Amino acid sequence: MYQQEGDPFPTLFELAKRACIRNVDAIDDVGDLPYSIVRPILQKLENPLKLDIIQSNCPQIAEDSAELWRAFIRRDFGPEALEIYEPANPQSWNKVYRKLKREKDVKDQTDIEMLKAAMKVANDQRQKRQVGFCGVRKQDVQKLRSLDRGFSMGGGGGGGGRSSSGWSRSVSTGPFKNQTLNKVLMKGRRR
Repeated sequence: MYQQEGDPFPTLFELAKRACIRNVDAIDDVGDLPYSIVRPILQKLENPLKLDIIQSNCPQIAEDSAELWRAFIRRDFGPEALEIYEPANPQSWNKVYRKLKREKDVKDQTDIEMLKAAMKVANDQRQKRQVGFCGVRKQDVQKLRSLDRGFSMGGGGGGGGRSSSGWSRSVSTGPFKNQTLNKVLMKGRRR
């Protein structure tokens, strides 16, 4: 920012242009300035909506702003979109951008709906495969699970898997680790 020896001082126009570029998002109108003067400022715009606002407030830049609209179309929709749509009136590039945006929004919405439908089908299939308890109240299942935690270490605190008499604990075939609780559950299902 400091001036070096031999560097010319910036003109008032250059300083004003730098300030406009720094604050480009706050600009809504360029008055009656020609496009050649505001071009470097408008090239720094990131939002096509802002260019559309400026163009509607200052119609004299509409015929020269085609390069800016092409850049936005290339950035947001790809270079093939430029080949598909070519307006008859060079001042209509903003309309082309809006049309492409609407088409993209519709396509995105249909993709979202398809994804939601696919996720619903996947969730329904997963719920069909999920183990459920038939004829047993939710409170009873929670009570049985809490009891199962107490009996899961060898039937009341005898150790890991063998008792002192030498017998091995059998593997349960139900949802609980304790075979006695599985029998209670099976009796509840039969009723």
